[in-house]
Amino acid sequence: MGKRRPTYVPPPDLPPTLHGTRPDHAVDLHGLKAHQAEQRVEGLLETWSRRQPGAVLRIVTGKGNRSQDGPVLLGIVEDLLRRDHRVREMVLDAGAGGWLVRVGEGR
Repeated sequence: MGKRRPTYVPPPDLPPTLHGTRPDHAVDLHGLKAHQAEQRVEGLLETWSRRQPGAVLRIVTGKGNRSQDGPVLLGIVEDLLRRDHRVREMVLDAGAGGWLVRVGEGR
């Protein structure tokens, strides 16, 4: 098992995102296997769609530059977000190492 990275905490001076809204929460998926990342993102969407519909989430996947087989998480997370009914809006994060997502109400 690799080194565990500290939990991602967005700096307080982040520029506004998705129409002027700062991220309400961020998660860093570095070091996770594909199935672990999918589970983490699904749980995140479930929680935030119930807790605060309209919340903006930053999902950090990394670019995959150091992955032996090339980028994996960025594309897997994109596919998951595009299929999920709770995602109202999504854009590639600045630097292309993750996604900014606005969640809607969960069902």
